[in-house]
Amino acid sequence: MTIFPTFTMRLIRRAARHAVGASWRFTAFVTAGHATSAAVGLLLLGETALVASVTQFAYFYIVTGSSVGYGDFSPSSDAGKLFTALWVIPGAISIFAFVVGKIIGEVSMGMRKIMNGHGDFSDKTGHLVIIGWVEGHTARLLEETRHLHGARDVVIVSSHDLSGVRAGWDWIRASSLASASDLRRSGILGADFIVILAESDDESLTASLAIGAMELRGHCVAFFADPAPADLIETHCPTIETVTSNTIEQVARSLSDPGASDLLRRLVSTRAGATLYSTKISAPGGITVQQAMASLLDRYGATLIGYRPSDGADPIMAMRPDTELARGQTIYYIAGTRLPAEVDLAATQPKGVAG
Repeated sequence: MTIFPTFTMRLIRRAARHAVGASWRFTAFVTAGHATSAAVGLLLLGETALVASVTQFAYFYIVTGSSVGYGDFSPSSDAGKLFTALWVIPGAISIFAFVVGKIIGEVSMGMRKIMNGHGDFSDKTGHLVIIGWVEGHTARLLEETRHLHGARDVVIVSSHDLSGVRAGWDWIRASSLASASDLRRSGILGADFIVILAESDDESLTASLAIGAMELRGHCVAFFADPAPADLIETHCPTIETVTSNTIEQVARSLSDPGASDLLRRLVSTRAGATLYSTKISAPGGITVQQAMASLLDRYGATLIGYRPSDGADPIMAMRPDTELARGQTIYYIAGTRLPAEVDLAATQPKGVAG
């Protein structure tokens, strides 16, 4: 006597396990089977108004399953009412609840995967990918890139858990920053900009070597504290621009202006040819920016790039040609050699004069 109830409970538990993990194909098969049996049963019982057309029956079945019950269509015969109450309503409501629950479960699971860094953004394009997470530096980098490029989708690849960090970006939890599969999940192949900013040069190096083997469409910049690994990447991964500056702003600038990091490095280096210098105007007063540019270029082979209007003021580099420069002001220029501490832009001097 106890065999039947035990077998029944086992069958119910097995059915429940299959239902939870059921595929959409299985769900569609069960739904179609129950709907077909309901339509055939109503037709055989003479409820022709409910199955007059596919649209009519689908409307009746969905309204019944959702338990909305508009009341505009219902079985009229006793047999039809009994069949609907015992077979159509329980089955349709169960299937409707199961389908809605399955949709909500999958959406919730997908959101949970994304929040935990297990999402897949390989189809994303036009976004920014940041490889690595460095406390403080990454946030500053995001601010700079937002200022330079405006609002843009961001995906961060990190081996750390960033689920507790609240921000307006997505992230990929990677086994390592050099994992090709994890990098592809970030949509790196379709990204417009890629920044490699890891906690150590070793991590940046391995990530750069892995990324260098990919066919990127966007511009990639890698940050290094030590010039040695940067030189190695420049040799083996020429498509990746390296930055050895200690400022995050320069990393962000290199994204929008490829080669800017190398140019800025040369401007402050005394061993790379022409570099940045400054001097004061001794005379004359009232010379324009255009005249000063021509004088510096003609007499010294120097290029004027800015001036300081007065002591303590910020340098001005966006200059108008007709702006007048005054005696005593500091000018900034690029040249192969330094000019005297003060220069008379109107005086006749031979080319190449240096201090």
